[in-house]
Amino acid sequence: MHGLCTGNDWLGYDAQSDTGSVIGGYSMDAWDYIIVGAGSAGCVLANRLSADPAIRVLLLESGPADRSPYLHVPAALIKAVGNPRYDWCLLADPDQSRNDKVDLWPAGRVLGGSSSINGMLFVRGAREDFDGWAALGNSGWGFDDLLPAFRSIENSAIESDGLRGHDGPMVVSRLRTTHPLGEVFLQAASEQGLPLNHDYNGATQEGVSPPQVTQRNGWRCSSARAFLAPARSRRNLTVLTGVDVEQLLFAQGESRCVGVKARTRSFRLLSGGEVILSAGALGSPKILMHSGIGDLAALSALSIRTRLHRPSVGANLQEHPNSVVCAHVNVRTYNMDATPLRMLRNAIYWAVTGRGPASSPYPHAVAFLRSSPNEPRPDLQMLFGPFAFSFDERGILPYAGPAVSIVVNACRPRGRGQLTLRDANPASPVRISHQLLADEDDLNRQIAGCKIARQLLQAKAFAPFIRGEYLPGPETLDDDAWRNHIRRTSFLGYHPVGTCRMGIDNDAVVDPRLKVRDVVGLRVADASIMPLIVSANTNAATMMIAEKASAMILKDRHAGTAL
Repeated sequence: MHGLCTGNDWLGYDAQSDTGSVIGGYSMDAWDYIIVGAGSAGCVLANRLSADPAIRVLLLESGPADRSPYLHVPAALIKAVGNPRYDWCLLADPDQSRNDKVDLWPAGRVLGGSSSINGMLFVRGAREDFDGWAALGNSGWGFDDLLPAFRSIENSAIESDGLRGHDGPMVVSRLRTTHPLGEVFLQAASEQGLPLNHDYNGATQEGVSPPQVTQRNGWRCSSARAFLAPARSRRNLTVLTGVDVEQLLFAQGESRCVGVKARTRSFRLLSGGEVILSAGALGSPKILMHSGIGDLAALSALSIRTRLHRPSVGANLQEHPNSVVCAHVNVRTYNMDATPLRMLRNAIYWAVTGRGPASSPYPHAVAFLRSSPNEPRPDLQMLFGPFAFSFDERGILPYAGPAVSIVVNACRPRGRGQLTLRDANPASPVRISHQLLADEDDLNRQIAGCKIARQLLQAKAFAPFIRGEYLPGPETLDDDAWRNHIRRTSFLGYHPVGTCRMGIDNDAVVDPRLKVRDVVGLRVADASIMPLIVSANTNAATMMIAEKASAMILKDRHAGTAL
């Protein structure tokens, strides 16, 4: 079907270059819409806005084109995350809640953004998440309002009472190759009285399910492959890679955005046009602050002229804390394939068949559970994988022998962090301050989740396979021991959101139409606008935000109210 993410079309995809070439055969001096960031959101925006041939669209990406096999072989994400060619590789300040651990905060720096290097799970989030956004005054952002956008982006093989989309560009599928222990996990959950759920993106999120992934025929289906590739031949769409946007441009003496300044050149808008920041929760607030939109005191201290005092820019940073329980097993698991020879063999098999370990992301089962019967809805997400970890001074590493793991995260953490500028140089990385486990409630939920994970691995279904828990180990029995384990080994969910919060209060960064408040011609459309993090991996909701934004932008344009 036209527009769908295909299996191997990346092999001939040469429309972009690292230095910034042009799709469509010509360039323009000015555009109706300049989209900053060709990630999960930006590619959706570029596709939808350029569908009207009368609209001139410029899409700017700091990173390279998505040609590397690392970006298309699902299991090769371990070669992409932490690789400065495709990842911003941002380092946070030491986390005092976890023994001053310094975290890598991955963020995609390539066409497709983080959708080109993520774990490929497609999870919308719970109905209550989006109804919670609407309850904060964000009209039009309740679940029923957003369902059409969710349905329009996806092409799902899964049906759930009319709640799923089947004609969109983003292919959502089951795993092509499943490890036998994934089914064992589902059996263990059933033994523990946990409900099985056919579709966690359907009527209810609660229960234990096989994973849903953004793959087609065993190939990664990134936002670039799904949305941008089908639009690349449009003459009204220009895509430039290798362009580092540093600041927004404003009309003299006005609060009207008229373009963007990159490290090498500037790009301007046509009259009535708009700039749309889609640089992600770690990138969009940085550009705003370097453009003088942020906290007056902080910007003045760096000799950056303040255009708009908005202390909430960069605040409200939210992330999912992750903890893990691991056990030895007596069958082969995928961490044993992390050797050069086996990786090569698996890659060849995948290239021929689209199957095998190379087609697999980490999780082979997903669960949304309550940490206690008193919880009104699931507050924990669990991922089971035929892959296990070890932790040392080098960070998270594949475990050497056959083992499995269950990763646990608190779905709606209370902890908050902040992004600030290090200095006035736009090339400097942003400062990330976040204490992942500073909130006692978040830590207690992680403890409860890890205890449930241990119980699942001790279920009758696992008895023929489990040889013993090694992380944290059977000696970890009381809550203090669990706290020590979780503080020592916890890691990020790689789901940063919230730093350009949507709202109707005076401190919100964008309004419910995603317009930057008190600025003309400027919107933000990416994960940064989430007022509250979703109870899920964030890629699906980010693409939905872009789909919703596109519809609002086009409606405003046709009504003559774009500004």
